[in-house]
Amino acid sequence: MMTKLDPIVLELIHSKVSSIIEEMRVVLFHSGYSTVLRESEDGSAGLLDAQLRTVAVSKKLPLHFGSFSAIGEHLPRYYRTDELEEGDIILFNHPYAGNVTHPSDTVVLMPVFAHGTLVAFTGTLAHKADLGGPQASTAARDLWEEGLVIPPTKYYVRGAVNREVERLVAANSRIPVETLGDLRGQVGACRVGAERMQELCGRFGVEIITAGCAELMARVAGQLRSALKSMPDGAHEADGALDHDVISFDRSLRVHVSVTKKGSDILFDFSGSDQQARGPVNVVPGLIKNTCYFGLMAMTDASLPFNHGFVDVVKTRFREGTIVCPRPGAPVSYYVPLAYLTADVVLKALGQFIPERAVGSSGGGGGVRIVGTGSKSGKPWVFMELLDTALGASSKQDGVSLIHGTLGVGQFRPGPIEIHETEFPMRIVRFDVRADSGGPGKFRGGLGCTREYQLLEDAAVRVRGKGEMRSKVPPWGVFGGKPARTGSIAVNGVEVPETAREAVVKPGDIVRVNMNAGGGYGDPLDRDPELVLGDVLDGYVTLHGARDDYGVVIDSNSLTIDTKATRSLREQRRAQSL
Repeated sequence: MMTKLDPIVLELIHSKVSSIIEEMRVVLFHSGYSTVLRESEDGSAGLLDAQLRTVAVSKKLPLHFGSFSAIGEHLPRYYRTDELEEGDIILFNHPYAGNVTHPSDTVVLMPVFAHGTLVAFTGTLAHKADLGGPQASTAARDLWEEGLVIPPTKYYVRGAVNREVERLVAANSRIPVETLGDLRGQVGACRVGAERMQELCGRFGVEIITAGCAELMARVAGQLRSALKSMPDGAHEADGALDHDVISFDRSLRVHVSVTKKGSDILFDFSGSDQQARGPVNVVPGLIKNTCYFGLMAMTDASLPFNHGFVDVVKTRFREGTIVCPRPGAPVSYYVPLAYLTADVVLKALGQFIPERAVGSSGGGGGVRIVGTGSKSGKPWVFMELLDTALGASSKQDGVSLIHGTLGVGQFRPGPIEIHETEFPMRIVRFDVRADSGGPGKFRGGLGCTREYQLLEDAAVRVRGKGEMRSKVPPWGVFGGKPARTGSIAVNGVEVPETAREAVVKPGDIVRVNMNAGGGYGDPLDRDPELVLGDVLDGYVTLHGARDDYGVVIDSNSLTIDTKATRSLREQRRAQSL
């Protein structure tokens, strides 16, 4: 018999579970030891029901939606419900057993009991700066070369930490203090969430909370189906490509999606994607499904929260052995370029259903990892920072600059310079936008960033490829918009070749990291010259860029538009294009 819910009570439950997630996030980041967690905020929190269906996750980090929604597909193979007790906490990072990102991301999951009944699970996912694996000079060729891999394992048993598990994790990290500190922060966040859920069950009762969570999922599914009905029926395709897989540099890798929509049903078919890669750029299906959830949310109703309602509605199809559905054991440690590329490909396909909402490609994700090789203190150090790319332009506005692609838009960011210079042997000598990097268009793509690090000790910088491996097919524009400029890594002004595994740096050397930008929307010759002038004055576009990319002539002395010369140049450009 279904429990009848008071609408006001349902809204209170909705508000409360959202606040639980937010409180867990705050605890996670405030208790983190590593800069990648506490400063770049590479982590998130989730709440699942007793059946391991997602009730709520932080909407600020779309990248991790799928990590929580896939737990139910794997965890029951390791632990039955009757094997879990109050105070147990489960740890895992296995990409093929519920984590769906890569081994550097650990999931901590805590069953929540109220009055002796399992009512929910609280979970956190957080990146670890180091869990073993290659330093930088080699690229993993299978999962076992990527570092410590942990299937679902009891980290705490009835409230007591399993010291053997902690010792195992510590022994496989170059920076065990930071790694264990971050793990304990994840545990603390899960405990806070569990306490709040128990308080909620004490207030309304287990049956009401269980029914309320189920209704929240059903409500999202209903709203998503309604939004789909308003989209035109049809089938559209899109694809994109990475330059290589960091091992086979002569082979590009294509991801392809075919989207079929009829009524309130939608299918994303990725079976036409290329065969899986030898290198670590493969992505498991759970994360690819996530790009579909995110894309539909962005294109139909951005106000929708993410929960299991999306999983119920969105259907996907894969072919095993492809880069988006690799066979278990394939390397996935550098999944970010393909995951972000797939998100852009999904948006590109959906934009054909709703042209007025189409967007240029984003610059993707990415960052920098520097490992100390000659520490004066004798203590190993690993520096990791997430950096800013940009979003593509839309039919109404320029792309957002200095933001972490699509899947990390609301949360990922570079850390404070003062913190980095205090904790690591380096100086940050430049942090700036990349002029002329945004894809030209009637609306300009967002600009990526430039960040320069001066090292004070011997170190090695990881190199994965130019422009996050998107230099051959740069972030594209739409409806006449031009592609963005791609990024690079340079040491002392000399660009590091994409075939390099790492760049060795000495004290005093300066590492410059340029990040990708976003693609444009519409013909650049249709951009308002006053907007181009504003970009020049802001340092977003150079005088040469204004002329070459937009056909706008600006006097270098007065910094005013030469209207006659601009009109003549644009007419000439249009005639040439015809």
